[in-house]
Amino acid sequence: MAFLDLILLAAIAGFLGYRLWAVLGTHDAEKPIRKRKSIEDDSVIPIRARSAPSPKSQDAKKTEDEKEEPTLMEEDRFLQGASIAFHKIVEAYAAGDKHVLEKLLEGPLLETFEDAIEKRETSKKKLEVDIARVVTAEIIDNREEKGKVYITVRFISEQCLVTKNAKGKVLEGDPDQYITVTDIWTFARSLKNTDPNWKLVATQVPEA
Repeated sequence: MAFLDLILLAAIAGFLGYRLWAVLGTHDAEKPIRKRKSIEDDSVIPIRARSAPSPKSQDAKKTEDEKEEPTLMEEDRFLQGASIAFHKIVEAYAAGDKHVLEKLLEGPLLETFEDAIEKRETSKKKLEVDIARVVTAEIIDNREEKGKVYITVRFISEQCLVTKNAKGKVLEGDPDQYITVTDIWTFARSLKNTDPNWKLVATQVPEA
C-alpha cells in the first residue's frame, strides 16, 4: 500500500510540474508581457500624425511638377509669339500691308482691316504708329469650340498714334506723346490643322 501511495504522489507531482511549465516555462520573468491598450501605446504612428512624405509620394509630386512645367513653358512661348504678331499686325495695318495681314488674320476681322485700309487710302490719310514697348501680355481666356482652340490675350502697350493728311499735316494724335493702349485680341487655331501658327480672329474694346 505504501508503495502504491508513493507512485500516486509521484504521478500527481509530475502532473502539477507539467502544468506549471506550460504556464510559465516559455516566459521570461524579467520581461513581462505588455498588453497593448491603444494605438498610442505602441510604436505605430497614428494616422493623424504628420510624417515625412514617402519616396513614392515625392516621386508623384515630381511627376506632377514636370507635367505642369511644360504648360507654363508653352504659355510663355505662346505669349512671346503673340507679342511679335501684335507688333507685325499693328505695323502692317498702319502701312496698309494687306499681304502681311492675310497671313496673320482670319475671317471677318481680315475683311474689317482691309476695308479700313481702303477707306483710309481713299481719304488720302496716313496712319503712323510707333510701339515703344508691350508692357504686359496675359492670357485671360482659353477655350475649345467646334474643333478650334481660342486664346484671348490682353495687351497693354505704350504707343504713339498719329494720323496725317496727304500734305503731312497732323489730324489726330501727338507725334511727341506716347499713350498707354489696352487691346484684347483673340487668336485661334484649328485642332485638325497641322500648321502650328495662330491667327487673329477677333478684337475687343476693353470695358471702361
